[in-house]
Amino acid sequence: MKKPLRVFVLALLASVLVHLAMLGSGLLPDAVIELPPDQALRKIDVKMQALALDAPAPPAVPTARLLPAGPAPGTVSHHPAAKKRKPKREASGPQARADRAQDKQADTTAEMADASQPAAESSKTTEASAATAEHVAAKAEKHAKAEEASTPVASSTDKATGYLYPASTLHRFPARAKLGYQTFYNGAMVGSGGLDWQHDGQRYTLEIRFNPLVGGNLRYLSQGSLDKHGLQPDSLQAWRGSDAKESARFDHAASVLHFGEQGDKEVALRAGAQDVFSLAFQLGLKGGQLGSAPLQITTGKKVYDYPMTPSGETDYDTGSGKIRVIVFRAKGEDDITEFWLAPDFSNLPVRISRIDKSKRVELRAVLINVDGTEQWRLPARPMTRNNR
Repeated sequence: MKKPLRVFVLALLASVLVHLAMLGSGLLPDAVIELPPDQALRKIDVKMQALALDAPAPPAVPTARLLPAGPAPGTVSHHPAAKKRKPKREASGPQARADRAQDKQADTTAEMADASQPAAESSKTTEASAATAEHVAAKAEKHAKAEEASTPVASSTDKATGYLYPASTLHRFPARAKLGYQTFYNGAMVGSGGLDWQHDGQRYTLEIRFNPLVGGNLRYLSQGSLDKHGLQPDSLQAWRGSDAKESARFDHAASVLHFGEQGDKEVALRAGAQDVFSLAFQLGLKGGQLGSAPLQITTGKKVYDYPMTPSGETDYDTGSGKIRVIVFRAKGEDDITEFWLAPDFSNLPVRISRIDKSKRVELRAVLINVDGTEQWRLPARPMTRNNR
């Protein structure tokens, strides 16, 4: 090896060793997480509103069976006017003639009563038929409304601004919501996902699914209670395929939060604690007003303290119209979590992202269904044919 080349190699090696030594000593700064350019935020002009919970549909009440009018089979109807007949006397004379006249009068009264009974029964039957007709009409109307609610409805687009709006104005937080997503990894679409939310007025269930094109499916289940403070999670469980993974258990009685791959780690549980998925719905329900103090948040693997305040406003550009969103951005030590909540669509999360030093994982909504009505769906793109 020639001398100049040998000197260059030795100098390069010395430089690498010096930088490695500085990195180990903590003198070099950590890598900075840079946000993609499409996430530039502007001043918030659309104020999010806290929403009242939609009351869940009441359970079906069994319809009483209408009994046929008139006496039941095997029974004998007695009219008050009917008198018990005295036994006929064989004797003749004034007393016998008086008895026969009394019996004849009683028979005439009973016959008149029997003649009026079919008319009364007919009147009752007519009233019952009318009630039945009203019940059938009400049931048909209810069925029609249910059919209408379950029919997909296209959203509307403001042609002047290009913004998307729901088919009907949504003023309350849904009892049921279903969102479909596309999953992105470092900007490349790698699969699909879904979210299902429902509550019964006292308990909630939130299920999130990641279905990558390659690899096992991921599923998270968050469950808990609802009260005047909003969501209070009890548990978060993750699965990869059929294998249980990280979990979190909120022991509110003992004020302990259990978490980890085996659920064997624990920290003191603070008031208002959320898991990373229930947090999005707590923000939506409360209109983003959760205070400025850091919230205790768990992913099941780790526990963080996040101050969750609105960071700014932007547009979720679907490529087929824009949805106005308020972005809540939480910066941890080495990651950023974002929730893009849509005020026009019940404050639901149309985009969720987690960014760290090595990757950027996102869920981008392609479907919004609120209480059984499809409010928006990303239109299918027409297939193009290559012309040669």
